Amino acid sequence: MNTPLLVVIGTGLIGSSFAKGAREQGLFNTIVGIEPDAERAERARMLGIVDEIATSVDPDADAVLIAGPSDTIAAWVIRLSEHAGVVFDVGSVKSAILESARTSLAGIPPRFIPCHPIVGSERQGPEAAEGSLFAGHKVVITPHADIDPDALALVAGWWQQLGAKVHQMEVSVHDRVLALTSHLPHLLAFAYLQQIDAEQLEFAGGGFRDFTRIGASDAALWSAIFALNKTPLLEALDQFERSLGNMRTALEAGDTNGVRRIIHAAQQRRLEFEQHE
Repeated sequence: MNTPLLVVIGTGLIGSSFAKGAREQGLFNTIVGIEPDAERAERARMLGIVDEIATSVDPDADAVLIAGPSDTIAAWVIRLSEHAGVVFDVGSVKSAILESARTSLAGIPPRFIPCHPIVGSERQGPEAAEGSLFAGHKVVITPHADIDPDALALVAGWWQQLGAKVHQMEVSVHDRVLALTSHLPHLLAFAYLQQIDAEQLEFAGGGFRDFTRIGASDAALWSAIFALNKTPLLEALDQFERSLGNMRTALEAGDTNGVRRIIHAAQQRRLEFEQHE
């Protein structure tokens, strides 16, 4: 049975892909977009991702997806704390958002369901939207103590109807894990590209392309993620610096076997990742 009205706040890749997939699956009768970028909003409407554009959340909306930048999510959760509909997000960071809401409201709204789809792309905007984007990928839900179990089940069901594999995870664990598996790789790509000059690019090959793909990601989005998840990210960076130091030490000492051991361990992790895909 479909739900009458979904409001999507933010018509970037993730918000637009959810809206497109939800439309393809017939989950909602009407989808309304809220987007501060007027040109992007109009493109989302022209592409049929949303039916119309609004400037505020309809009080009668059955569901509200907060899909804007991570540093805007807490403000929306607070603003919608009394909204009767189910509110859920797609933020890459959870602790800072929940703590901000808890501090401002003396509790987290029961019908707010914190979500994080583990999927993305360096592409941006509604033009990049894919209704099948979440199919076969994990969506992590980080339940809080006040959560409404019926709202949780409803949101989990929507993700599953888009083909996602829903997992529940404790919020601090989520932020530590994602600091290692998502935030740190982006930070390293951004940092590495600082030492590449334009004239060197004609000599770059597949390894460069694979390693730096995420270096084309949105600056505003990722600087916000780094700031919100700073402590776990710095811990992950410390760990990486130790690993890099081990490789440097082996290389400086001419310890070929030590270098090979590090490479073999890396190969094993990569193979394990491929088995999980």
